[in-house]
Amino acid sequence: MLYKSTIFKIGLLIPLLSILLLACENKSETGTEEKATDNAATSKLPVDIITAQEQTLIQEEAVVGTMVANREVSIVSELPQKITHIAFKDGSYVQKGALLYQLNDADIKSRLKQVGAELELARVNKTRMSNLLQSETVRQQEYDEVLMRFRSLEAQQELLYVELEKTRVRAPFAGKIGISKVHLGAYVVPGEPLVILQDLSSIKVNFTIPEKYSSLIQMGKQVRFATEVTDKEYTAKIYAIEPGLDAQGRSLLVQALTPNTNDQFRAGLSAKVYVSVADQADKGILVPTEALMPAEKGYSVFIIKNGVAKAMPVAISNRTEKDAIITSGLVTGDQIIISNMLRLGDGTPVEAVVAK
Repeated sequence: MLYKSTIFKIGLLIPLLSILLLACENKSETGTEEKATDNAATSKLPVDIITAQEQTLIQEEAVVGTMVANREVSIVSELPQKITHIAFKDGSYVQKGALLYQLNDADIKSRLKQVGAELELARVNKTRMSNLLQSETVRQQEYDEVLMRFRSLEAQQELLYVELEKTRVRAPFAGKIGISKVHLGAYVVPGEPLVILQDLSSIKVNFTIPEKYSSLIQMGKQVRFATEVTDKEYTAKIYAIEPGLDAQGRSLLVQALTPNTNDQFRAGLSAKVYVSVADQADKGILVPTEALMPAEKGYSVFIIKNGVAKAMPVAISNRTEKDAIITSGLVTGDQIIISNMLRLGDGTPVEAVVAK
């Protein structure tokens, strides 16, 4: 009887153990599948993307230019003389014709007095000889000699007045005066630079462009430019074009003019000039330059295709520091990867975390 009871209990225990083992096995398989799914999700590389959109683009070339004054002159003396007076304040604004330097004029004034006295005597003699000539008391030759003496003294007096005016060094145009290079009492010689005068009412921007774009530059065409002083962009109108190209650099010198409102520009400042290098606007896809990757034959970009990165060779028509224009290799709607470029490879699983 005990034997039959034991057999009955064992018969019940075996099915229960089988059910328990089967449940544990199913739970283990479920956990493994969930873990595999989590690992697959975490193994995808997070990337930022932009969506390719074909648009009308204006192609521009960025070149470095230099600002120069509308007019600039180095003030010099025409006479070897000592400076007796400086009539301006360094860095001030002066009007056209304003006195800048007064040179010693004492000797010229003394010579003027002497010539003036001789001229007065010559005038009296000319009048007397003219009367005598009419009465035929003197010969024509005697009168002519007196007349030539009078005219010679007139010329000497006029020359001295010219020299006297040269002792007053004046501003040839209105503008901003620089810092004087000489001081009161200094002896100056002809051609010695005394101070710089600049007309800054307008500013000229000089820049050069490569020869391949020289045919696109036209008088009156507007260009954009920016400076290191501010982030603001300004416009200038092409004012002059050098007739020939530089033989060494094969570049064309161009000059653009822009108003200098509120003296915001100074001569000598650098300028980044943006010049349109296309006859008309073209179609293309604009991408950041960080999206470009060097390839065997140019450049390529990565796009997301079926959850993985795919390298696409592209053709570039123009490129700046910030953007590049893609003319082939991409289509509207492509998801272009713009981050984690060094960790990408063809077929790398990726996940877009930021859509721009």
